[in-house]
Amino acid sequence: MKPILYMAPIQGITNCVYRNVYSRLFDGYDFAIAPFIRNSNVGSAKSKILRDIFVARNSADFELIPQILSKSEEDFISLSKIMFELGYKTVNWNLGCPHKRIRSKNRGSGLLSEPGTVVEILNNVITKIPNEVSLKVRLGGEDNSELRNLLPRLDDFPLKNIIIHPRTGSQMYSGGVDIPAFEECLSLTKHTVVYNGDIDSLETFKRLADRLPTISMWMIGRGGITNPFLPERIKNVKTDANAKIIERFTEFHNELFDAYQKELSGPAHIIAKMKEMWRYWSMAFEGGDRVLKSVSRTKNVNQYTAMVEKFFSGKPELLI
Repeated sequence: MKPILYMAPIQGITNCVYRNVYSRLFDGYDFAIAPFIRNSNVGSAKSKILRDIFVARNSADFELIPQILSKSEEDFISLSKIMFELGYKTVNWNLGCPHKRIRSKNRGSGLLSEPGTVVEILNNVITKIPNEVSLKVRLGGEDNSELRNLLPRLDDFPLKNIIIHPRTGSQMYSGGVDIPAFEECLSLTKHTVVYNGDIDSLETFKRLADRLPTISMWMIGRGGITNPFLPERIKNVKTDANAKIIERFTEFHNELFDAYQKELSGPAHIIAKMKEMWRYWSMAFEGGDRVLKSVSRTKNVNQYTAMVEKFFSGKPELLI
C-alpha cells in the first residue's frame, strides 16, 4: 500500500492559490488541511473570511479539509455547519498551533493543558454538527505529558483521526521531534493516528516508516514547501533528472507568481508573498542564502523577475 499523504496547513503559504498551482504540476498528496479559520463573525457561507475554502476557488485534485481554531463551542458549531453547507464533510480542530500569541489565549496547543475543557467542548459539539471531526495536536503546550493525559479520554468520541506533531508548542520547531513520546501516544489511543513532523526528505520518511510500521498516514509540512517533489518521491510517482527538476521548479515558480499577480493587489503585496516563498525555496539550492538576500532587497516586480530568471537560467545546484 502506498502511504496516504496530507499537506500541512501553513498560515500564509498553503492557501488556495498555492494548492491549486501545486496540484496542476505535482502529484502525491491525498488530502490538504486548510490554514485555520478562527473569526467568530463569519455569519454565512458567503463570508469573505471563508474565501480560501470556497469550492469555486479550489481546483486541486486532493481532498480539502477546513480547519477551525477556537475554544468557543458556539463558534465551533456555527463554523462547522457553514463548512458543511459549503460541502465539507470533515473539519479539523486545531489543537497544535505553537505560536505564543495563540497559546497564551489557551487556543491551539495552549488548550492541551486543559484536557477537561477539550473533552467538554467535544461533548457539546460533536452531537450538534453534521461533520466528522479530526484533531491536529502537539505533545502539549508547555509539557509533553499533556497529550498523553488527554488521549485516553478521547476514545469515546467518533474522531476521524488524530494528527500528532511530536513537539510541544513552546518548542515551536526547535529541537528534534520526540519519536519515543509519539510511540507512547500510539499505545494510548484507539484512533487512527497521522504522523506529522520534520519529514524533509525521502530518506527521513523511510527511516520513520521503518520505525513506525503501523502508521500509514503522514502529514508533510515545511519539508514539502522547500521540496515540492517530496510527495512524488515518497509515492514513487516520478523520478526526474536534475535538469528536469530545475525546469519543473522554474515552471512552478512562474505559475505561482502569475497566480499571485492575479490574486493580490499591488506589487508590494506580490513581492512580499514571493519573499515568503523563498524563505523555504532558498533551502533547496546550493547558495540559496544568497538568492534569499537578493530577493529580500528586491523593490519592484521587474527587478524581481529579472533576478529570478537569472538564478534559474544559471542551473543552480540542487540540495533536494
